[in-house]
Amino acid sequence: MAPMENRYVFRQAAHYTLPALMGYIPLGMAFGFAAVQAGHAWWYAVTMSIFVYSGATQFFILGLSAAGMSMATAIVMACLLNLRHSLYGLSLLTKFSGTRWAKPYLIFAITDETFALLTTVEEPDPSTKTRLYVAISLLDQLYWVAGTLIGALLGTAVPVAIAGIEFSLTALFVVLAIESTEKIRSLVPLAVALATTVVGRLILPSSAVLPVSIAVGTGMLVLLTRHTDHA
Repeated sequence: MAPMENRYVFRQAAHYTLPALMGYIPLGMAFGFAAVQAGHAWWYAVTMSIFVYSGATQFFILGLSAAGMSMATAIVMACLLNLRHSLYGLSLLTKFSGTRWAKPYLIFAITDETFALLTTVEEPDPSTKTRLYVAISLLDQLYWVAGTLIGALLGTAVPVAIAGIEFSLTALFVVLAIESTEKIRSLVPLAVALATTVVGRLILPSSAVLPVSIAVGTGMLVLLTRHTDHA
């Protein structure tokens, strides 16, 4: 029974992560290609996708290395860039309860897209919850690593630039956002997110829009808890 159950859980995870597959493969290819074109070995890009596993941070590191920025500055900037993951983790504490051995990896593997998936999938049976969450997180990372490997190998053989492929991440997140709105009964969180992002884009430097918008939006939602209890 266990093997059959595991196959069912894997099929569920594969179904849920199909949007991530369509976005992570081309974006991972873009990162792998860019890393090789920047002078790094193909295995360097793949290693980053395994152990860093943060698309924005990985692209950011490439830019920092090209600009000759110090390691200390790079670490501080990377921490600020990923500050939103602290908020993600807090909101997933209840979902990750009881996952025991898998919790360290589940925390490590949180990305914007994986967070969106984990918060919108139907609550699984307690007996399969850990395996489903691990399968979703692992498949998402495998897509990213596979895309990186393909792009890095292409970069070693095809000395041309690829423009515009990075938009696949934006398209992916739009798809996930639309799916999430179909599962909630209140549009208050969406309205707050849109408002804080638009205002932040108008008055803040681009590097501060994401963390500040998330922080302000979260604070507003906490104040509006009575209106979002049924979201």
